[in-house]
Amino acid sequence: MIKSKITAELIQFTAKPWRYTIQGSAMIISGIILAALCLVSPDVYMFGEDASWAPVIGIIILLVGILRCIDGLASQNAQGFLFNIQGGVLDIVVGILIAFTNNSDANNLNLLVVGYLLTQGIYRNVLLSVGEIPNPLSNRVTGLVSILFGIIIWIDWPASLWFIVFSLSVDISFRGWVLIAMASSLRNESL
Repeated sequence: MIKSKITAELIQFTAKPWRYTIQGSAMIISGIILAALCLVSPDVYMFGEDASWAPVIGIIILLVGILRCIDGLASQNAQGFLFNIQGGVLDIVVGILIAFTNNSDANNLNLLVVGYLLTQGIYRNVLLSVGEIPNPLSNRVTGLVSILFGIIIWIDWPASLWFIVFSLSVDISFRGWVLIAMASSLRNESL
């Protein structure tokens, strides 16, 4: 195991590891449940539209974005602030657009979700090359999963709304796993 020093950007995870563990667990559970619902019942009638589970995943992404912005405001340095605020604002905007889309056509969300997943995946992998993050494998896997789902949606392999929601649900689950892994690694290093 490679021991790395805890940098100022990561100190927020050591201060409240229980919070990130609970948040990550909630993200994993909600992502798994929503992914399963997408597979079991892909066509759901919501808000007067055949919208699949898009409004639900939009609200979950919105909540994750709000929590990231709160983390950014609570950060003690500019790097942590910028990292969390940028990601949080992206989550909030995409969450609102997905939650309140009023058309069940997958083509309306394709490019938005492709851009979102590719941006998130590339951002996570670039973060690994810049910051000294303990347990980088979880972050790298999550970034690659986001990029893979973004490419699959881009090439219109399953051109359906349920697959878009399924991809976002799996992404949320993996992001929760990264939060738990990072908080756990940093908690162990700080002891």
